[in-house]
Amino acid sequence: MQPIKLTSSVCCMQPIKLTRSVYCMQPIKLRLKDHCVTAVMCQIRTDHDTALIRLSAMQKRTSLFALMFAEDGILLNANQAALRKYGPDCIESDSFHLKDLFVGGCCAEGQAEEIAAYEEAHEACFKLGVESYRHPIPRISNKTGELKWSMMEMWPMTDPITGKPAVLVIVHNITQQKRMELQLAQRHEALQRANQDLEQNRIQLERQTAAIQREKDALQQEARNLAQRLEAIIHDKFIPKSHIDADTPIDKTLNFLHAFIAGEEPSVQSALDIYHVLTESNTDLRQPVGLESQLLKKSSMDTEVGMSMLQLLTGPAAFREGTNPDSEGNKPSPKSLSRQTSMLKGTDRCQQVLISEASISASVTPQLERMLQDADTNWQFDIFAFSEQAEGHALSLLSFYFFQRFDVAEKFGMDPVKLATFVRVIEKGYDPQNPYHNSIHVASVVQMTHLLLHQGGVAKVMTDNQICATYYAALVHDFEHLGVNNDYLIKSFHPLAVMYNDISPLENHHVAAAVRVMLRPECMFFGNLTKDTALFRPVIVNQVLGTDMKKHFDITSRFQTAFKRSAPNSASSSETRGDSAPGTSTGSDTSRQAPATDGIDWDNVKADDKMLVFQMLLKCADIGHLAAAQDTHKRWAYQLEEEFFQQGDREKEIGLPVSPLMDRSNKGGITRSQMGFFSIVGLPMFKAMADVFEGAQPMLDGVMANYRSWEAAAAAADSPT
Repeated sequence: MQPIKLTSSVCCMQPIKLTRSVYCMQPIKLRLKDHCVTAVMCQIRTDHDTALIRLSAMQKRTSLFALMFAEDGILLNANQAALRKYGPDCIESDSFHLKDLFVGGCCAEGQAEEIAAYEEAHEACFKLGVESYRHPIPRISNKTGELKWSMMEMWPMTDPITGKPAVLVIVHNITQQKRMELQLAQRHEALQRANQDLEQNRIQLERQTAAIQREKDALQQEARNLAQRLEAIIHDKFIPKSHIDADTPIDKTLNFLHAFIAGEEPSVQSALDIYHVLTESNTDLRQPVGLESQLLKKSSMDTEVGMSMLQLLTGPAAFREGTNPDSEGNKPSPKSLSRQTSMLKGTDRCQQVLISEASISASVTPQLERMLQDADTNWQFDIFAFSEQAEGHALSLLSFYFFQRFDVAEKFGMDPVKLATFVRVIEKGYDPQNPYHNSIHVASVVQMTHLLLHQGGVAKVMTDNQICATYYAALVHDFEHLGVNNDYLIKSFHPLAVMYNDISPLENHHVAAAVRVMLRPECMFFGNLTKDTALFRPVIVNQVLGTDMKKHFDITSRFQTAFKRSAPNSASSSETRGDSAPGTSTGSDTSRQAPATDGIDWDNVKADDKMLVFQMLLKCADIGHLAAAQDTHKRWAYQLEEEFFQQGDREKEIGLPVSPLMDRSNKGGITRSQMGFFSIVGLPMFKAMADVFEGAQPMLDGVMANYRSWEAAAAAADSPT
């Protein structure tokens, strides 16, 4: 650049030599006294001014930046620290280049890697327009020979002098940070090695645990086999023997096949016995073989007790061929037929009851609330004390509490007001004049149903729909009960027996009458009648009809066949077979079988078999007073006896033979048959349920305690005074 000479008309100075000056020509106008002249102003910016402007621009970004480079890599400016490090002539001599910051290190691949790093940084800052770019640089210290690390930060900007792209650069010493990273990496590697060692130890421990578990399983299997044998011994020793063979033809056939599969050699006589039973035209495959003969001829119980049990389990004795030749004495009088019509009209005692959900809740006192909480878990809940506190509304309070307790109404979109109305109307449908089949009995059945569901564990194998249906079935299972049994209705040609063709007339009526109540507008608590009843109705119908004792052996036998028997390939099946013991099963060998709770895949159980579970649940709840506290149980027994006496009075009144154990003029009623009822019906059924659902064991314990009480009473009565 040529030097510029400046002169002045006022004074003359020596020409000033300015190196690396910058010219800026700008036209201006000068106004004189009488005219204007045009001139050109030449503004000259020196290197010193340029450096200050660029330094100011660097300071505005941050005081940390040390260097400014142009796009071609030429150093444009440097702060004092950079000048001290790279020399004061690094700017004027153009000897310092951006690339110099990248080379001279100790990269693994040498200069080629350094040049590649420079080109990548240059492209990022000047072409890609990144906000900032960082690049770590390793170097060997000239003084100590140690490895040092620097971090170069590059921030693109515009040169305030030329308006062209430039970049600000600062170099940090990150040696300490790298050393810490190296230490952390070494620690991480050590931790990984430790984790690998721990993983190896874990795998070895798992293998050892698996071996121990296999040994434990083997010992547990051996313990189960021993427990089965011990159970058989205990049953033989402590559970009283019965002279009743409760095996059905199917039970006998399955026992024969089990023995054959287990490698035993069944006798030819046993095969012939099964053959003769199966080929008889009147054989009922689900009723004990020769039950009538066993109860009336071979049993040690007296004849009237045997007749009572036979009538309970099979039907009216007077209608069986050869039982009573006096057929004229069995015809009801015209007076009886008119009485039956009045009884049928009297069944619809339910008046429309408008009741709100709040009125039920408002009637719950603190004492009742404590009792309701006790009903959740107590297998020997005092239903009579609860009924006294509830002032005649034990059934509606308990039922509505359980419906609300488990959000039944909310889950199925039920109208709570209409549900409350329905429950109260159903409660009114139970005749308080019935000593046994009244609303208190049904309340106890609802409570026992609840316990079997949630304490016994049955709810775990049911859907919400099935649980809701089961609560409903328990609530209505004796609705509008007439205080007499089905045999009475059939023998007297009652309209219900005629309507249902002598097939479970009471049970059919309970279901149908309850549905008629539900169809009332004020009681229609279901949101979608068609959809909801389609899901609930099959369970309800099967459960309520299953409470007919005529179906007892059919249901319990099929239940035990489905859930209690050992698999045919069981190694212990031949070792655990023995004689029958009442209170353990309906078959001669099922008392020796292991409970079926282990290994049942409920998801794959057939729907028909699950229905047996639902039926067994309500059957157990229906006679659940057998598991109640001793005083409560005996109170129920004597109330049932009084109801049977009242039926006997009606039978006398209409000219029918008095049913066994229903003549109050004889000494004792059905309480005389308690030992037989427990051993033939109660204990086998409760034992079967507890075997499949272990949570129901407290129920079986209560039944055994009451059986022992009756046994002791019978022994005391028979002993000489």
